[in-house]
Amino acid sequence: MANNKKVENLLSQKNKIESELREIRKECNHTQKTIKQIQLGEGCQTSTRWVCDDCKLVVGYPPKLEIDIFLNKVKK
Repeated sequence: MANNKKVENLLSQKNKIESELREIRKECNHTQKTIKQIQLGEGCQTSTRWVCDDCKLVVGYPPKLEIDIFLNKVKK
């Protein structure tokens, strides 16, 4: 039973943190963004996306040229 209480407590904390993150991200203007590799799900697949520097929200897909520059396939 001790584990059950601990799990409930951890899930409650997780929900509070996720709610706070949603509020911060909702208020953020996403003015500064960087191309980053983000993990997709729990596997080891990644995707190249624009990520807000302030709130760390994924805000979009960069164009192919920007991805190629990020991956050092094309010189600036």
